Amino acid sequence: MFSTFQLRHFASLSLFLCTMTVRAQTDRAHELASQASSQVTADCQNVATLADCHPAKPTGCSNAASPRYDAYLNFLKNQQPGRDTPPNRVLNITDLISLEDKIPTGISRSNHAQFADQLANLGNSLGEGNIYAVVGYLYFVENTAITSHHRGETCNCQLRGNSTFDYHLGIGFDATLAQEVSSAPPVHDPNNPGPAEQSSVVAEMTPHTRAAKWTVARLNRQRGKQVKVVGQLVLDNVHTNSNEDCAFSAGCREPGDQQDLRGQ
Repeated sequence: MFSTFQLRHFASLSLFLCTMTVRAQTDRAHELASQASSQVTADCQNVATLADCHPAKPTGCSNAASPRYDAYLNFLKNQQPGRDTPPNRVLNITDLISLEDKIPTGISRSNHAQFADQLANLGNSLGEGNIYAVVGYLYFVENTAITSHHRGETCNCQLRGNSTFDYHLGIGFDATLAQEVSSAPPVHDPNNPGPAEQSSVVAEMTPHTRAAKWTVARLNRQRGKQVKVVGQLVLDNVHTNSNEDCAFSAGCREPGDQQDLRGQ
């Protein structure tokens, strides 16, 4: 799933504070890729809060005796680019379709780093880790604390509190479907995808940077409205399989006034 954005939503931190310095926005993708091989897994030990996890654990951590998660994927997810970093450009649906076509053959759940250079240079001014904007309609909101049954993600140090999980936002481009969502919001069920899930891209609001005002209830009130999301382009290779990505199967399982969801 190439259309995952790590969105810039800010609480007390300016987003994506990390252990690296990016010299120029236009070369951000290559700066990140150059650090791919040095990212390693970690064990959580005494991590009890998000403040313990970020930024002390740049690749997150696991409670497993032998962690096997994708350290570079988590490193990308845990970046915090400056709040005022301008997007390279606005992506449209054609760009997003082309990105799916460029998912590297051979990438799996745990080998993201092997493809870092390739993903940093996707052509047409596209590169993983660069900042882009998307304007579309908010089809659904998913609180992954609920849909994951409180199984903590390694990028967030496997914490299991209600405020330690991502929100997934389904962004689509069909005005007619958006009107249907607005007038009669369908129940979002990632295990039983409908038209909204099958025709949307996913943006993630990360808990350690999400502004407090962006509650699930407030986000749900925006469903069907046109929104603008700004964030980092990331290939979430955990989902590059036929059960979860429309690019791999026809039966994928995850797929008004303009609202700016940057939380500024």
